[in-house]
Amino acid sequence: MTTDNPKLNKLGTFFVAEQQSGTVWRPAAAPVKVLRFAMLFQGVLLLILSACATAPQPALPTLAPTAVPPAIATVATNPSASALPPPTLTVPATAVPPTETPVINLENVAPTAVPTAISMATDTAVPSPSPETSSAFPTTAVSSSSLSVIGNSVQGRPILNYQFGNGLTQVIFVGGIHGGYEWNTILLAYEIIDHYTTNPQLIPSDLTVHIIPSANPDGQYLVTNQSERFLPSDVAADTVPGRFNANNVDLNRNWDCQWQPTAVWRDVTVSGGPRPFSEPESIVLRDFILPKDPAIVVFWHSAANGVFAAGCPDTHAPSLALANVYGQAANYPVYERFTSYEITGDAGDWLATQNIPSISVELQNHQSLDLSQNLNGVQATLDYLAGP
Repeated sequence: MTTDNPKLNKLGTFFVAEQQSGTVWRPAAAPVKVLRFAMLFQGVLLLILSACATAPQPALPTLAPTAVPPAIATVATNPSASALPPPTLTVPATAVPPTETPVINLENVAPTAVPTAISMATDTAVPSPSPETSSAFPTTAVSSSSLSVIGNSVQGRPILNYQFGNGLTQVIFVGGIHGGYEWNTILLAYEIIDHYTTNPQLIPSDLTVHIIPSANPDGQYLVTNQSERFLPSDVAADTVPGRFNANNVDLNRNWDCQWQPTAVWRDVTVSGGPRPFSEPESIVLRDFILPKDPAIVVFWHSAANGVFAAGCPDTHAPSLALANVYGQAANYPVYERFTSYEITGDAGDWLATQNIPSISVELQNHQSLDLSQNLNGVQATLDYLAGP
């Protein structure tokens, strides 16, 4: 049934009117053309909606922090800080030629103290730096070191003393009493000086350590052409003349223990000087040692390969005890006294008469320093004398 409404008829009779109890409009069956159109429209709509649902969506911004680039991952910067200018030199830069052995010229320079504000967390191995210990050693470490001239040789060369620490107990090491003939004992002394300059914390705080590297600088100069530090390549082929001082006296036959003017070295007669302590080098050592009343005096020699206790004429028991300490740590044989030939006017033997313990450490030969052995021996002696 069609309606008389012209607007509805133009749409293709979507509604028919049926009057039951008034005029009521209801939908009529849609024509086939209209249904097809509706289905086509619905299909297109579904395709559009499906495409929208599967399209990738842009990532939403979040407040999570982003990764820091590797180049700046460990550096925190201040955004308000400005770039610092490059450092500038305060003095002109000059090329310094390398030297193989440092030499200190003391002829015109007064000795000065070399401060060392160095300490470490332990008295054994150096720990890895930490914020608490990277620049501080314990208060038990040696507080200072210094270099001084304690006297002069016959020809006026300085006899040097390197001092470490300022404790009450004095310890003295002497190299080169036989000058250039036993040149390796001089280099050993300098190596040990370098060791404790680098590691001052290894010296117990209640000790003062003195190292005299060359007690016979004239004899050293005769063989090496150097008054202080030298290289093994500086050593002349004939070292025997360097055993004696400039007066041709064997300084280790010039002390007042069974002294003789004519002494023996191996199967050779040598001069013990016109009287005990006739030589300036002997006087310098004696006058340096006695006021200090040291706990021990160690003389480095070569090349009998052993540690010998002092005694005049009998073995000095305190010297033998310390010979055992040094010898066991350094892995040297220990002897109560030297018996290969008669020794007169020996420095260590005379010190025993003054109740000052003394030992002679003989290196294995005339070339090697036996450095690791002697570092062990020196350190064991220092630790022993420091006590608990």
